[in-house]
Amino acid sequence: MKFSAIYQPTNLFSLKESNSTNSGAKSLLLPSPYSIKMALFNQAITIDGTEQFENKKSQELSYIRDAGIEYFISGSFCVNNCFVTIQSLRDGTYRGKPSFREYIYLSDNIEIIFEVKDESAKAYLQKYLHRINYFGKRGCFFQFVGYNDSPSKSNVNIFDVKNFKPGILQEYDDMAEDAEFKHINNFDSATAKRSKKILLIPVHNENSSKSYTHYKII
Repeated sequence: MKFSAIYQPTNLFSLKESNSTNSGAKSLLLPSPYSIKMALFNQAITIDGTEQFENKKSQELSYIRDAGIEYFISGSFCVNNCFVTIQSLRDGTYRGKPSFREYIYLSDNIEIIFEVKDESAKAYLQKYLHRINYFGKRGCFFQFVGYNDSPSKSNVNIFDVKNFKPGILQEYDDMAEDAEFKHINNFDSATAKRSKKILLIPVHNENSSKSYTHYKII
């Protein structure tokens, strides 16, 4: 079964690709499934604690980890190219160094579509989704708008080489099917388990300069 949560961007968005370096980082245009699920875990732990996830057969863990995530987007995206100063530890001293970042203005709401197994999974996710107020970098705020039990059809699809469509390609992270809480917990030494997929974002380059790129939905 499917439902969606609609969010309105209220600040510039930035979420660097997972394979980028500190010195240079292009941003994804959308919150990745991994970042959305981590935001859900953050709210669930803040409100109800970690005990619900510590059992290997935790149903609550599977509700979040196994949820399918798709997107319906509209409007335009303006990607601002910026150089910022970050602190780098060298010879025991933190020193500033220039770093490339992208910050994105999203003109319209984002509809995040969830596919879950049953009503209990839906109810569990909806207990926390409306409490989320940012995705990606801290400060990239989104305002929850509402739920939709009849979601739009996704217009962001997994890239299929046999079914070519115009747009741009970006690599997005999701949680691996066999991930346990130790692979999600930032305070555990276990390595994070992620899966990757290439998504086709249906946008075209409207105009650009050295400072920005303006993408518009096709």
